[in-house]
Amino acid sequence: MTRVVRLPDSPKPIVSSSAITVLELFEGRSYHLDSFQRTYAWGLPQIDQLIDDLAHRFQRQWDETHTEDDVRYYDPYFLGSIITYRRGDQTYLADGQQRIVTLLLVLIHLFDLTADREDAQDLHARVRTLIRGDSRARRRFAVRIDAYESYFDQLFTDRPTSADGESPDVLRMQEASKHLLARWPDRLKQDVLVLFGWWLLDRVSLVELDAGDAERGEEMFVAMNDRGLRLAPLDLLKRYLLTGTHADRGKLDRRWKAMVNRLDGLGQDAPLEFVRTVLRAHFFDVDPTGRSDEARENAPHEWLHRHADSIWPSKRRDRQLALFTDYLEPLHEPYVTLLAAADDFTPGLDGVWFNALNRLPRQFDLTLAAADRADSSPTVQRKGELVANFLDLYFVTHTLRQADSEPEELDTLVAELRPAVRESRTADELGRILGRVAAGWYRHFSEVPQLRYRPGTNRPFVVYLLARLTSWLEKGSGKDDPIVRLLSVPSGRRPYEVEHLFTRKSGTYSGQAASDADFQKVRGLVGGLVLLDGAENASVNSAPLESKMPTYLRANWLAASLDASTLSGRGIVNFREFTKKHGLNSRFRAYEADDPVEAYVQSRGQLYQAMAERIWSPDALGLPLPSTAAGAPASAADAGRTGGARPRRRNHGVRLSDLLSAGLVRPNEKLIGRWRGTEHRATLLADGRIRTESGGRFGSPSAAAKDATDANPGAWNFWKVDETNASLDAVRAQYLRIHGGAGSRPTAD
Repeated sequence: MTRVVRLPDSPKPIVSSSAITVLELFEGRSYHLDSFQRTYAWGLPQIDQLIDDLAHRFQRQWDETHTEDDVRYYDPYFLGSIITYRRGDQTYLADGQQRIVTLLLVLIHLFDLTADREDAQDLHARVRTLIRGDSRARRRFAVRIDAYESYFDQLFTDRPTSADGESPDVLRMQEASKHLLARWPDRLKQDVLVLFGWWLLDRVSLVELDAGDAERGEEMFVAMNDRGLRLAPLDLLKRYLLTGTHADRGKLDRRWKAMVNRLDGLGQDAPLEFVRTVLRAHFFDVDPTGRSDEARENAPHEWLHRHADSIWPSKRRDRQLALFTDYLEPLHEPYVTLLAAADDFTPGLDGVWFNALNRLPRQFDLTLAAADRADSSPTVQRKGELVANFLDLYFVTHTLRQADSEPEELDTLVAELRPAVRESRTADELGRILGRVAAGWYRHFSEVPQLRYRPGTNRPFVVYLLARLTSWLEKGSGKDDPIVRLLSVPSGRRPYEVEHLFTRKSGTYSGQAASDADFQKVRGLVGGLVLLDGAENASVNSAPLESKMPTYLRANWLAASLDASTLSGRGIVNFREFTKKHGLNSRFRAYEADDPVEAYVQSRGQLYQAMAERIWSPDALGLPLPSTAAGAPASAADAGRTGGARPRRRNHGVRLSDLLSAGLVRPNEKLIGRWRGTEHRATLLADGRIRTESGGRFGSPSAAAKDATDANPGAWNFWKVDETNASLDAVRAQYLRIHGGAGSRPTAD
């Protein structure tokens, strides 16, 4: 029997495509998902790349004289393609969910950052409509996924979120959202936020492929994700390196695969990231321009081919094979060790784990720059330990002085150090180079007693600092190192939490600060904090200090030292010997009921400072201070001034001290900032720091504004000179007009 195939009355349209901006993507449109789609799967590397790429593309074009109209002429950024189709009157995503959801998270954060900005009202209103998609009457979002609605709403309305009972994809989304905001450069949250926001909406684009219907949408999804074997950058690099060689290709191929498989066991992206790290570490001075950097990262084989004559002067046809035999193959095993230490705490390489925990980017660049193919594995590991200690010290001291922290600053520091580090031969020589640069950082430990806990902004750092203090004291007193337990988030259990020694309730303690606001600031200082197991912390949260002592005695030595019995009772020989060895016996003082709270918190803060100075001492880190004959501490640029460091990105580098030196503002100039109807007073000190009403001293306007408002109100525009009502931004612009756009060179410390 002949089967009759019924044809449709009209042919299906072929797949159509159109270029759309982020604004067009969300304006009046909402997106649904079908069953064949994956759940949200982006991790932190993808978030890092998206934010870094957007920030880099925008900042390389931005100038402080530009306006919103100028942004229309900025180069665009292409985000890739998405596949859509329609079912009834609803639009579905067949491919591109990861980017669309992440863009929605970006828009929600942009909405929050512009909420109280007078210069961002139009942007704020436009972003609000985009977040809603095609919904006007109900509180819905542009991505219509029931499982995600609750989290979107919590984020949009700035309500607390919880991980309890959430699915893995929602947990990934929560982590991505938090990391997204942390990765977002401070400058793009403050002075140039509005211009960046309009550029994101109008100049960042995608290509939309319209599949027509669900059947073809699924077909295209499968074709683009499951079929075909596309050559990845690593495959192209291998083909380039092995081209023209007279050696045994089969043997070389097996060696290459062994290396890649070894790296691949630590992560899908590990082999290519290893190659990128080696190229950054050893060939950074080959065409050190921004566009060249992008090419080296995205298509290393093309970059190597373009610069082959500079890298390998030899005319041999297989000259490029040396990259594999002299660099990649000998260095991959030490790199594997370092990468494994970033995931799993390894004694001796604990700094590597700490830096990974604190998300310091590209921490292995300097290690591989210092590594030589003839180095033994222990030697490379020792060099890795020194570099990790150096970066950890940078992170701690940089954060303590509450300076704006942007990935570009660490990139610049590393770039300036690479020439000298590459020329070092021994681990001791590397330690001296790093120690000379770090010599000026130790003074920032004097900021420890004034470090104040702000759960919404600096919780990770406060937890980290308290964990390091607790761990050091536990180990020194003969107990097992608890650092992994203190800093990990255990499955099914509450993590360790910051415990305030003094309850929030006013009038409970002797010598309490006069006002409730002042008392809250005092109890939040780091000297008034310890770390406790989450469940234990919840059980004693609102109790007076005296009644919490039994819990503290069971917790750890740092908490237990508040009780007199731990300082004079039995069973404390190891503790006493350890604290005596480090000259800390007199600094440990038990709490007495009649102790004034502020004085006791300050004394604990000074104890914490002394402990930190010993944990991060030059001897403990292996970073010896320069001798007196060697002169003042070097900057990273001085240490690495052998040529070839990456040119600094366009940055006028104007500091408050420059404005003082030019006579545009006076020492002890009074400043005023207004935020949500409240005036905040501050003083510009003679050393170029701003002293706020809390007593804190800050090296940048934005850090001072954060301290005053616990928010991000903008930096140079927020503070105004009280006498003239001129903003610091206006004074900076005057300085640039006078001096032709050149400020003092920012230093690493």
